Amino acid sequence: MSRNDVIDAINIRQPARIPFTIEYRAETEKILRKDLLIPEDTTLSRFFGCDEFCSIWTILGKGPVFPVKSIQTPGVTTDVWGVERKKINTGTVEYWEISHYPLADAETSADIEKYHWPDADAVILPEIPAGFNFLQARGERVVLDMSCIGPFGIAWSLLGMEKMLMDMYINPSVVSATVSCIEKYTLTLMKRLCKTYPGCIDLVGCGDDYGTQTNLFLSPESIKEFFMPSLKRHYSAAARFGAKGYHHSCGAVFGIIDQFIDAGVNVLNPIQTSAAGMIPARLKKEFGSRLAFHGGIDINETLRTGSPSDVRDEVRSRINELGPNGYILAPTHVLQPDSRPENVAALYDEVRRYCI
Repeated sequence: MSRNDVIDAINIRQPARIPFTIEYRAETEKILRKDLLIPEDTTLSRFFGCDEFCSIWTILGKGPVFPVKSIQTPGVTTDVWGVERKKINTGTVEYWEISHYPLADAETSADIEKYHWPDADAVILPEIPAGFNFLQARGERVVLDMSCIGPFGIAWSLLGMEKMLMDMYINPSVVSATVSCIEKYTLTLMKRLCKTYPGCIDLVGCGDDYGTQTNLFLSPESIKEFFMPSLKRHYSAAARFGAKGYHHSCGAVFGIIDQFIDAGVNVLNPIQTSAAGMIPARLKKEFGSRLAFHGGIDINETLRTGSPSDVRDEVRSRINELGPNGYILAPTHVLQPDSRPENVAALYDEVRRYCI
């Protein structure tokens, strides 16, 4: 594990070796520990020799206290925006699915503005204890904050996806007002984080998914009009505090990567190579001088149904196509329980062997 390798990749410099990471569901962890005989006192990241991203809360050992909008009940949770989710079972995996869109009945921008929006100043941020050695506690990890930005994802969670997409054409002021009200909270909170923990945050990120398997959810023109200006204001503010921009978007997003870069994105994740147009060599040729890539190892097919040999071939191919500078190797999403343990083992064994 080497922080310098990750930082070099983020800055599109050639690292001493290709950095690589892992992220997984709890159900996946149980399977991997059992099948690969991973000791309980060893993290999967350490077992595979991975580099690590972490939040500042992990380093401090405590997180912020957010204003609560409603009482939590078993199997149901309500977030700071008032979006309600219920736990559902899909096979052996539990997911949280939205069960209530609080702005589903909003018809005007006035309806949006009168909603009870959260107050960023009401969030209580933990202090860095006196004498706390942040650098020592951080170690070789890279600090990524994903807690604030989300003009697209938060907006459709409040309005409902179908309603939001329709309103963009028949009632655009509703969408614009929603994004504006979201930003008042998220941008204020992000600036508070950067000021409270100066020099501690390496990357600020957004998890908005703009792509499907075959195309974008909406037109590039609509994304540029409604959501990119807010993204740019967030990433520009973060840059003033020395933090780079990180964006996670699944799917076929080739058509808006220039927009991401213009908005201040330095690292794009997860590089879903099974989606239309997401051809690694093409991505590197078009954007590799301006953008770092994180991901690229397919969880849809290769890790799920391929052989260890297929995985090893893909690892070498991705490194050759997306590296050696500006690339952090990883699966194309959080590892799901259907990723074969022998394939996961082959992935990390091959990247270690190939990068020596």
